[in-house]
Amino acid sequence: MNMRILRNFSKIYLKTIIRLLILISLAIFSCNQAKNETSNKISSEKNIDYTKLNFEEVYSIKSTTLIEEWINYAELFSYIEEINSKNYSSIIDNKKYLIRFFNGLKNTIPELINKAEIKSRLTVIETDFLKFESIISNYTIDESEKINLVKKINNSFSNFNFQIDKIIEKQEVNPTQ
Repeated sequence: MNMRILRNFSKIYLKTIIRLLILISLAIFSCNQAKNETSNKISSEKNIDYTKLNFEEVYSIKSTTLIEEWINYAELFSYIEEINSKNYSSIIDNKKYLIRFFNGLKNTIPELINKAEIKSRLTVIETDFLKFESIISNYTIDESEKINLVKKINNSFSNFNFQIDKIIEKQEVNPTQ
């Protein structure tokens, strides 16, 4: 008799465990589905239309809260504004300062965006600036060549800003990365 009660109890216990596992699985599946829907909603709200980007002018960062605290970024932005207004005085014969400035800029990247993609785009901007500095310091070039070099710097800076936005957008959609 005791064995029979024990077997019935075991069957009931197993059925209960199976029911609990099924309920837990359904709950996890529902939560995961809700999370994916939320992620898709956030992603669709912040999508950037790549086809509408025009690199003739500088692409401005949409996520300004992070950048406001990055002092070296503000200085880089002021350099960009200077060369866009055809004021090259801060760049002419200033190679050593530019090298120190870009090293400092790379060393002060905020943790959230301190990624290889950002560092590589900063290196491209640095190369463009150093090339521009070298050409305007050592050669007499016409205005159209200067404008083409400035456009190249603007393009690199726009790509840098765009990459910052994409990294921040990805962090907002998937905060665990």
